[in-house]
Amino acid sequence: MRADLHSHTVASDGALAPAALVALAAGCGVGLLAVTDHDTLAGVAEAQEAGPAHGVRVVAGVELSVRAPSGSLHLLGYFPGADPQPLGARLAGLRDAREDRARRIVARLAEIGAPIDFADVAARAAGAIGRPHLADALVAAGHVADRQEAFDRYLADGGPAWVPHEGLAPREAIELVRGSGGAPVLAHPASLRMPPRELGAFVHRLTSYGLLGIEVHRPEHTPERRDHLTGIARRLRLVAAGGSDFHRPEEALRPGDTGTPPLPPDAIDRLLEAAAA
Repeated sequence: MRADLHSHTVASDGALAPAALVALAAGCGVGLLAVTDHDTLAGVAEAQEAGPAHGVRVVAGVELSVRAPSGSLHLLGYFPGADPQPLGARLAGLRDAREDRARRIVARLAEIGAPIDFADVAARAAGAIGRPHLADALVAAGHVADRQEAFDRYLADGGPAWVPHEGLAPREAIELVRGSGGAPVLAHPASLRMPPRELGAFVHRLTSYGLLGIEVHRPEHTPERRDHLTGIARRLRLVAAGGSDFHRPEEALRPGDTGTPPLPPDAIDRLLEAAAA
């Protein structure tokens, strides 16, 4: 059985409805899937309802945007139930922060000669607004040829139109997930843009706050990066988690693509057991 603990639906910046994502995952041999949309749990219920028909165990998850000391920081949370509290009550405020950030990016784009309409951006988002929706609006306005160019020219971390997240602090995010009965995991550590020694020290600090896992099994990880992250996980007694970070079916990436070696199917149970303990 293949397992995937990182995937997205139209509830944030994915392209598929939750039920369609589950069907695609099943077709790719995935028997365990976590739905981890950005700052929302809105896609979880539909995905879990679709799971039994496709033989897929669907785990409730979320990907929280967190203030970062460098690069960008995202925290994954996994939960035994579909409505974890008090996290659920906090997510509305986090979605408002995402909208405010998007409006500020639109204003910055206008200042640098690439104007787009915020109403067009919002119309492209079935749920929480993300940078991919801004990228699609830039394509539609004729400023760039495709999403990749939009990020390369304007939207990437540190780019001309980049606006940092003003969401949760790292300790606050981890404690919110743990206080809601969940297991917090550091997503795509490379996005922090830290050298190896600095990354190790930062993950150690996060572990002191209650971090339980780190994404090791990702398709883009080189053997060297995977070995380094595996060493951090072992040293700090973190669960080596991971997933495809699937967003769109037109891309080559598929649910269940977690690199070599693949994500062990028991990772989620070890995470949830650690959270309960």
